[in-house]
Amino acid sequence: MKLVKTIKCKLETTQEQHDILKETLNRFACVCNDALKVAIENKTTNKVRLHHLCYQELKKQYQLTANLIIRAIARVAVKKKAKFFKANSLDLDQRVFSFKEYDMTVSISSYAGRLKGLKLSIGNYQRKLLKDQKPKFATLVYNKRKKCFYIHIALEKFVEIPFGSNPIGCDRGIYNLATTSNGLKFSGKQVKHIRNRYAKLRQSLQKKGTKGAKRLLKRLSGKEQRWMTNINHTISRRIVDSCKSGDILVLEDLKYIRERIKLARKQRLITYSWAFGQLGSFLEYKALEKGIPVVYIDPHHTSQRCPVCNHIERSNRNGHRFSCKNCGYTNNADIVASFNIRQVYLNTLSDGLLSISPKATPSLAVASS
Repeated sequence: MKLVKTIKCKLETTQEQHDILKETLNRFACVCNDALKVAIENKTTNKVRLHHLCYQELKKQYQLTANLIIRAIARVAVKKKAKFFKANSLDLDQRVFSFKEYDMTVSISSYAGRLKGLKLSIGNYQRKLLKDQKPKFATLVYNKRKKCFYIHIALEKFVEIPFGSNPIGCDRGIYNLATTSNGLKFSGKQVKHIRNRYAKLRQSLQKKGTKGAKRLLKRLSGKEQRWMTNINHTISRRIVDSCKSGDILVLEDLKYIRERIKLARKQRLITYSWAFGQLGSFLEYKALEKGIPVVYIDPHHTSQRCPVCNHIERSNRNGHRFSCKNCGYTNNADIVASFNIRQVYLNTLSDGLLSISPKATPSLAVASS
């Protein structure tokens, strides 16, 4: 099984190199948008067909290397629902990017030729991760807030498919961000409070509508996302660290959960900003690194079923409390859900309907120092 880590490294550039890279990003975005128009006009997202339809014209018009044009067409083919591409990032493969460990530099192809000797501004943690590595893929990213470039270097590592016999149920929610059947619980009270504070501030700035208000809205958006990402990293690390060899982490498959549930207007904001998908992906790669398998089960009735008598009734759950109408068992609703997630996995496994394997190839973003 393949584990992909993405090491985020800041690039040291001269003003001339900065301008060349910025122009390369602009041209790459233009290639993506022109290829997108061709894709829409011809009603195709097939990478090979799209390549034959627009490659020659795009290469001639924007004077980028062949592989940068190919990467741009591939991006359009992958992001089928994209409406517009901004000049924020650039996909790199081993033909347009290389890494030298001995001096911690990279070289990147641009419209003005190959830029060599771009120094990585990184700490010992990133250096340790990059030791003895030969990366084949990377992404060049421009940070508008800091007005500098970062390169996200992808490292591939093949690990054995993990196996285990002791399932640990993990319920992801809003009142409690995560609750596990082995005793961990992470309150979402602070997250809800801060999310609401940001929402009110955004509403106020949107009503204002000035240029300064719009600039502040962008900064606030990035700040909120970084804050939530850090929380999910912390929660996922603590959960995985609580697992031992032979454990299995069991999660609910919450894909399309927002489309399935009906919400009051006041509940929509916090629910739509609920970063359960990110938390799940962080749990996946951290668990895989430790040799802990992650499996997904059907989420239906996990918060309505009694873990003692298996009685299912909607009224069993009343807010954050669970009280079985059949046997009288009471507990925190999220703790009950984590017990049920564990039991559903055991039942499904005994029926031979579930295989022990991660849902997707995990990835990791490591912050630069």
